[in-house]
This record gives sequence, C-alpha cells and structure tokens, in this order.
Amino acid sequence: MPTPHPPRICYVLSHFFPLASGAEHQALAQGAELVRRGHAVRVVTRAIPGLPADDVLEGVKIHRWVETSDRGPLFGASFVVGVVRALRRLRPEYDLIHAHQGLWEAIATGVGRPLLAGAPTLIQPASSGYYGEAEELARTRGFPILRRAILRNTAFAAISLDIERQWLALGVPPSKLVRMASGVDAAHFRPGPAGPEIEATLPPRPRVVFTGRLHPQKNLDVLLDAWPAVASKAGASLVLVGDGEERGRLAEKARGLGILDRVHFAGKVVDPAEYLRAADAFALPSVAEGMSNSLLEAMATALPCLASDIGGNTDLLDRGRIGLLLPADDPRAWSESLTRVLADPDLARDLGRSARRRIEADFALGAVVDRYEALYLRLLQGRPVREPDWSV
Repeated sequence: MPTPHPPRICYVLSHFFPLASGAEHQALAQGAELVRRGHAVRVVTRAIPGLPADDVLEGVKIHRWVETSDRGPLFGASFVVGVVRALRRLRPEYDLIHAHQGLWEAIATGVGRPLLAGAPTLIQPASSGYYGEAEELARTRGFPILRRAILRNTAFAAISLDIERQWLALGVPPSKLVRMASGVDAAHFRPGPAGPEIEATLPPRPRVVFTGRLHPQKNLDVLLDAWPAVASKAGASLVLVGDGEERGRLAEKARGLGILDRVHFAGKVVDPAEYLRAADAFALPSVAEGMSNSLLEAMATALPCLASDIGGNTDLLDRGRIGLLLPADDPRAWSESLTRVLADPDLARDLGRSARRRIEADFALGAVVDRYEALYLRLLQGRPVREPDWSV
C-alpha cells in the first residue's frame, strides 16, 4: 500500500560526513534533493569522536550512533549489532532503508530484516573490481554465511553494468536487481571560465586535472609514468585535486621522474567545480569504480574525459564514444592520448560537448532522483523492481 506521505528514507553507510568519499557524496546529494521534494531522509552511520551523535546537513538528519570495535573480526560484529539497534530505535521514523554501500551495511540490513517490521531494504554497492564489495565479500572470513545474510535483502541497485554482473554472479536473483545511476548537479558543474583566484594558484595551461582521493584505487602512478612524455610534447601540467595516503609517495615519485615542476598538488578542496573549469582535460586512471562522481562532474563541465576502461567508466563514456577509454596499466597509451587531445582543440571540444549532452540526457541529479523515487514506491507497493527498468 502507498504511504500517506512522501516515503521516508533511512540511509545506512559505514562513514558519513565529514568523512566522505564517492558513496557519501552521492548519498548526500540525493538525500538533499529528496528533502527538497518533501521526503524525510536520515542516515545511520558510525560514531566519530568529537562530533555530535545527532546532526543535520542540508536537511538530512545524521545519526552517528554505531559504536564499533577496531579489533579485527570484532569490527564486523559490532557494526552489524550497532546498525540493527539504530534501525530498530528509529523504526517509527522511516518507511524504507537504502544502504549506499554493499558489504557490512548489507549484512546488517539482511540480518536485521526480521526485526524491522517489514521495511524494504535496498542495497546499492558502491564499486566493482578488487576494491568493490562483491570481491571484498569473497575475501572475507565466513563468506558463505555473510553472503546468505546479504541475499535476504529486498532489492539491489547496480550503478554500473560491471556491478550488475558481479552481483548476479554472487547470487542475487535478476528479479531483485535493477540498474540505476549516480547523478550530478549539472547547474553547479557547468562549463565556463574559472575565477581569477583559482587561476592564480595553478600552473600555466594546458592543464590536465584529476579530482578524487590520492589512494591506490585511483592508480595515479600511470599518470605520473605518462607525464614526462606529455610534458615534453604538450608542455602540460598535471593538477591533482584531492588528498590521501598516497600524496607523499606520489610527490617523491614525481621528483624522481624529474616532473615535480609539472605536477601540482592542489590538496583537498571543498568544491572542485572551479578547478574543473580551469582545466583543459580530465583524467581518471582508476583500477576500480562504481559510477565515479569525479567523472560525472568533469563530463558536466564539458571537459574531454580520459578514463580507464573499467567499471562504470565504460557506462558513462558509452564504450568510448563520448570520451577516451584507456588500459589502466599502459602509461604509453595515456601519454599518446593526452597529447593528442591537448594538441587538437576540435577533438577536445567535440568530446566535451558530447560529455555534457550525455549528462543532461541521463545523469543530471534531478532525473536520477526521479528514478529513485519511482523505485522506492515500487518497493513499498511490493511491485517488481525491474518494472519499469532503466539502463544506460
């Protein structure tokens, strides 16, 4: 039966703001848009020392109630218990649970389903490949039992074809899995000039930008290995926008390659939009992605995009028809393709315009949230999740 009010949604994530990467940013963007449409949205997440247990961000209510143990296997058990307790306590306040990650979050909602008074549970894995939840689950002790717990959930949303394949192989029935997508604020991330204050902090053009965590998953070594040739042939600088555990090592590698003057570490920024508008191309050499927020934002900015031929990158760049898809382990391919794009303004402009049109047609935040609203209603009405289906 339909709810008498806009469906009230409870997100579950291991981390949430101010600890945030791709899944957390996407959850906040979608949640804030749902709040603007009249939905109540709350988040169950882990406690963060020094921050309040209850908070509000962009209208989304945050409950940092989940206390966890850092002692090896006790983390999973403590997280599951904490999530189930929080969901039971909040049960009068939501109609549906949406987990924006698919490992311990999905285990917790699967284990807790009998205690949650019939609330549908939607699991949305964040990534595929080695760093994705399906492969991480297969490496986790107790995999058969944990897999059975996950499969108890009501439905699964795959934000890329690669995620869909992995979770079908894991045992999710096709009738319980629907293709969905991430979205981007196409009004905020738009083409145009960057402000002079940003331009003044950056090296001269041409510039290739990467935005995201400086993490092994992002495979930034391939860009550094490509850069001596790019710098020599195109005179280009690489701008790395973001921070993370790899920063020191990457800086030392750039120094060793003799390109430190061509690699600019911008650090962590609140909003990468101006940095994207200050760039001439965007590069994402990751070895694993779900549907990259960074790639969506670069496409919305009408940048020519070069990305590794993996995961959701292939969906967004339409198998190479909208951007260039490259092997994740081939620096020469990256240097040749980057040099070609930077040397050919017509090619760069055509790729950028195609990327922007792709965003406007399929991945603008409002259109994506429309599809989630329809999915929530189908789940609450007990209808099949694949009717009607949407796929890229």
